[in-house]
Amino acid sequence: MGLRHLLIGTAILLFATLARADTADEVGRSVRAIQTAFNKGDADALKALMTKDHVTTLTYAQFASAADLLKVLPEFKMTEYKMDGLKVKALSKDVALASFQATIKGTYKGKEVPSPVRVVEVWIKRDGKWLEASYQETPVTRK
Repeated sequence: MGLRHLLIGTAILLFATLARADTADEVGRSVRAIQTAFNKGDADALKALMTKDHVTTLTYAQFASAADLLKVLPEFKMTEYKMDGLKVKALSKDVALASFQATIKGTYKGKEVPSPVRVVEVWIKRDGKWLEASYQETPVTRK
């Protein structure tokens, strides 16, 4: 009986580990896809990758919905957005947290955006697709 329980426990742990790895890979691809769409100013791709109630928090602007962000998308001019140290943590089977540091070259409404920044994103899975629900940048203080 003990060996059977050990095998069942090991199998459950293995499947949970594989599921987390799959989530990390899927969300990681989505993180890169949404950033590429943003850098290109591709509103249709962004709309497909964000929740309608998406929240964006930046030190220089805040947006309470995807529609609000998309209205001012042309005001962002990004020439470079480099991600370093992307980590994805599954919080549940349908919610994940992505974090990384970004080095950005670009402007918003003609003013240079802060760089480097620490980015935290919340992703949720709806109808089998990962969507970004929240994006937050915090400037990294240099020592």
